[in-house]
Amino acid sequence: MGSSLRAFIDTNVILKHLSGKVDLLDIKKKFKMYINVVVFSEVFMVYLKAITGEKSFTLKHNPRLIMNKEKELYELFRLLKTFEHLEIKEDVKNIAFDFIAKFGLLPNDALILATCKFYNIKYLISFDSDLRDACKKVDITLLGDATELKNFLNP
Repeated sequence: MGSSLRAFIDTNVILKHLSGKVDLLDIKKKFKMYINVVVFSEVFMVYLKAITGEKSFTLKHNPRLIMNKEKELYELFRLLKTFEHLEIKEDVKNIAFDFIAKFGLLPNDALILATCKFYNIKYLISFDSDLRDACKKVDITLLGDATELKNFLNP
């Protein structure tokens, strides 16, 4: 990882990696990769539902279902530890509130974009099209689909 480019990696990109549709190693060759606790939580929740086949409510009331997947969860935790984790400070929350009010973003999307803005991360890799207009307005480059990402990584 010799690049000085920095990118925030959204939940959906990590999930695409886990399903074999995106290779995080290709991204890591070009970017230093970042996430925050929002992405950590979202990835774990989707993954828990996928590996157990259960809904959130069922998992909440049957912790044994989660405990029985310790090996798989540890592997996911190891993957997430390869990212630099950025703290959601009070300033990030204030920026996120502005993004919710100005752009109509949902709270988690606003926290992700606010994290990029606060830490001066110029690239957001996310397949969430809701972020496209907001990214343009705050001068963050969204790599918003697999083709865009591939073209950027392999010019």
